[in-house]
Amino acid sequence: MFDIGFSEMFMVLVIALIVIGPERLPAVAKKMGKFIGKAKRSFENVKREISSELETEELNKRLAENNILKETKESVNEISQELKDIAKKGGEKIPETKDWKS
Repeated sequence: MFDIGFSEMFMVLVIALIVIGPERLPAVAKKMGKFIGKAKRSFENVKREISSELETEELNKRLAENNILKETKESVNEISQELKDIAKKGGEKIPETKDWKS
């Protein structure tokens, strides 16, 4: 996550020891650990929510495409039936057409 080497961590620890003092350093370290843990959990929750929204959006898009495909198949079947009816009225034979079924 952070690109911090050992020397940088050691320097931060020494500065924290000087500024905070040895008595309060464990309590401050504990609070910092809790804060970092909460921040990580919050970040993971946000990532999970965004991922969920993207999946929902993709599913809605696929559903819309499926509905368009279904409507197109129904239109083709209706036109095919109308052409058959017209051909029967005219007395001409037309080749059989395949019904589009889901």
